[in-house]
Amino acid sequence: MKQEVLNLINENKNLIYKIASRFSSYYDIEDLFQVGVIGIIEAYKKYDKNSNVKFSTYAYKYIFGEIMKYINNDRNIRISSDYFKIYKSYLQAKEALSQTFGRSPSVGEISLFMEIDEKLLNDVISASEFTLSLDSEIDDSISLENICGVDQREEVIDSISLEESIKELPEEEQKIIDLRYYQDYSQGQTAKILGISQAKVSRKESYALKLIKRNIV
Repeated sequence: MKQEVLNLINENKNLIYKIASRFSSYYDIEDLFQVGVIGIIEAYKKYDKNSNVKFSTYAYKYIFGEIMKYINNDRNIRISSDYFKIYKSYLQAKEALSQTFGRSPSVGEISLFMEIDEKLLNDVISASEFTLSLDSEIDDSISLENICGVDQREEVIDSISLEESIKELPEEEQKIIDLRYYQDYSQGQTAKILGISQAKVSRKESYALKLIKRNIV
């Protein structure tokens, strides 16, 4: 292995352990670390040294992706990606409603909030509860690497870390970006949480993304 790669692994070992620690209750952290090293190597192969993106920021999605691939392949029961997405949204909705109600919401209440059939949600929960809580997947120190989107999203994701640009947004736009990208809420759910119309969420989200792209050009 090239010395440069070994140096990168050593320089980013804390990042690998930080990501791996999210799942250490379910898997051996050293095994996860070794899987994360594969992500570092993949990132090294594809990283453009002339870009404005820090290597650690660029490598995050590869480390995370390799670890999640390992976890998905290791499951005793294979859960579809659609189920995982619903389960993650369920955990986030449960947390949001718990704060609103001051108590743990019922599955029925959560299904109404998510606008999803209660039976389907129960099926998703039953199939997913044996594994990890996916609400911890997205690291709050990294911007939008884990969102697989369209339109402006991929351009933003591939540019640079958005942390500083997001801080420069107006407060409401910051909240919308946080809910839509970091917490993976739909525009409809975001509108309910903020008490504004979905159309306003859409306009402000578009405006925020334009500001972000302008700031990082």
